[in-house]
Amino acid sequence: MRKKLLKCLLGAFLLFGFQAPAFAQLLITPFHLVMEGRDRSKQLILVNTSNQTNTYRMEWTQLKQIEGNGGYTLDDSYQEGDNRFLQNFAVYSPRQITIAPGEKQTVRVAVRRPADLPPGEYMSHLKFHIISRPEGAKNGEYDPSLKEGEIKLGIQVRASYSIPIIYRVGDYDIDVQIGQPSFVTKEKTGNMGINIPVSRTGTHGVIGAVKVYHTPNGGEKTLIGELGNANLFASIDNRIVKVSTQLEGLSPGIMSVVFNKAEGDTSEHYVMTEKTFPVGN
Repeated sequence: MRKKLLKCLLGAFLLFGFQAPAFAQLLITPFHLVMEGRDRSKQLILVNTSNQTNTYRMEWTQLKQIEGNGGYTLDDSYQEGDNRFLQNFAVYSPRQITIAPGEKQTVRVAVRRPADLPPGEYMSHLKFHIISRPEGAKNGEYDPSLKEGEIKLGIQVRASYSIPIIYRVGDYDIDVQIGQPSFVTKEKTGNMGINIPVSRTGTHGVIGAVKVYHTPNGGEKTLIGELGNANLFASIDNRIVKVSTQLEGLSPGIMSVVFNKAEGDTSEHYVMTEKTFPVGN
C-alpha cells in the first residue's frame, strides 16, 4: 500500500511538472508556492518517505537570496509587523502534524492581504522541522529543545528544510537578460561546466529553469545541460547559473541558452528569453 501511494504521488508530480524533492524523511510538493492576484490560499502536500512515524513541525523563517551565487542567508533586516515580509500577513495550518510511513498530509497557506499593499513581491520561507522517533517510542517522548542537526541517542534526530512562499501584487513585471557564458572544467570528472550570468529588472522575481543546447556546424541541435533551480527573486538583480554537462568540450557551432519561467504545472511554463553564442575554434 505504501509503495503504491508513493508511486502514484511521484507519477502525478512528474505529470504536472511539480518540483518534488525527496529529502531523507520527507517529500514536499510543490517545492515553492506562488500566489498572485486574487489567490488567497494554496496547499502543499507532505509525504513521509521514511520507515517510521514522524512528527513535522512548521515555522516561518526569513531568508534572502544572495547576489551572485543565488544561495540563501538569514535576513537580519526582518521586523515583526513589517508588511514587507510575507510571514507578517500569511498563515499556515496545521502547525504540527504526525504522519505514518508512506502516508500524506496537506498544509494550507493563506494570505491575509493588508489594505493598500504596494505592488511587489513578498516572500518568506516555510521551514519544516522533522522529529524522528525510534521504533517503539510513544508520542511526546522527544526533546523539543534539540537543535537542528543534533542527535540525542535513543530519542531523536532533528533536521529541517525550507521552501519559498511568494505573494505577488500588481501586474507581473520582470525582464530577464542572459550574459556571456564562461566555461570551466570539473576537477573530479574532467567534464565541462558552463557558468551563465543572468540578470533581472522589474518589480517581481521568477522561479526559473535554464536549458543549454548545442548545434554543431552542419549538425542537429542537442540538449547538453539544464538546471531547474535558476530562481531570480526580487531581492537580487544578478546571479550566476551553473550548468553541468557530460561533455569535455564543444565542437564549433552555436550554443543556445534558454531561460524558462517554470512555475506551476508544465502547461504554464514558457520561454522568457533565449540567446545564442558562437562556440569552438
